[in-house]
Amino acid sequence: MLRILTVFLLLCVPVLQSCQQETASKPLVVSTIKPVQALVYAVAGGDQGAIALHQLLPDGASPHHYALKPSDRRLLEQASAVFYVGEGLENFLSKSLSNLAPDTQRVALAQAQGIQHLHARRQAETAHDDGHETHKDGEDWHVWLNPVNAIAMTHQIAQVLSEIDPPNRELYQRNAALLVQQINATDERIKAQLAAVKTRPYLAFHDAWQHFDTHYELKFAGAVTLDVSRLPGARHVQDIRSLITERQAVCLFQEPQFPPALVKTLAEGTDLRIGELDPLGMKIPLNADTYPALLQSAADSFTQCLSVTTP
Repeated sequence: MLRILTVFLLLCVPVLQSCQQETASKPLVVSTIKPVQALVYAVAGGDQGAIALHQLLPDGASPHHYALKPSDRRLLEQASAVFYVGEGLENFLSKSLSNLAPDTQRVALAQAQGIQHLHARRQAETAHDDGHETHKDGEDWHVWLNPVNAIAMTHQIAQVLSEIDPPNRELYQRNAALLVQQINATDERIKAQLAAVKTRPYLAFHDAWQHFDTHYELKFAGAVTLDVSRLPGARHVQDIRSLITERQAVCLFQEPQFPPALVKTLAEGTDLRIGELDPLGMKIPLNADTYPALLQSAADSFTQCLSVTTP
């Protein structure tokens, strides 16, 4: 029996080594959040391509609160490239990025050529928040919610993947061109869709949607909180209820990453409608169409919540 087992193991070891070598031969590319992963996935050709893809943050995790696990750090150490928005959003990455091998590509997509930058909205343009503000550096880091920025990010991704895997450069450029066409078509469709509701004021749970509402000329009335790590207190709740009346807000959007109870409290006793927006697209399946689907899902939520209904 021992001899049979020994022969079996000798036969299996080369097969296992071959399997490991095949996996190791694929360069690993890590993306932080799902919108970034969606763009990388489309350009790379999905899971069947020549590059191994991994999304660092699981669906439902907020980049504002995430803490790296030891397994995350080990994964980052194996990566040929790490795609992220910017350390102002994924500040949990700072130390790990500095510890990576010199030849690891660290790609801050918010710095891609063609990105339209916006400053975080001033305190006066949002609901009172006891002096706390998420974007202390003055930048609004939710850049992926503007399709113009997504196109700039797509071109940067294609360039980096081509450098990592030169034999498939033409494939990445072709996939990027196709994705840009899809984004542009979705963008034109959304512009027509939102034209009828862009004068109707809305409130957001936190101010993640400036890049989207600026691009589509929607009317932002305020945010429940500027600091997503702190829920507003009783005085703040009263301030927001006054803001709803003062700015004649039609809709208040909650987000699946945050508790809905406060939103319901704010809307109680008013005509305010409650909608849901998800800047990370956590409920959207990952495939080549995920990013256009994220834009379209947001447009549909705005349309549904802001549209005039007749009795």
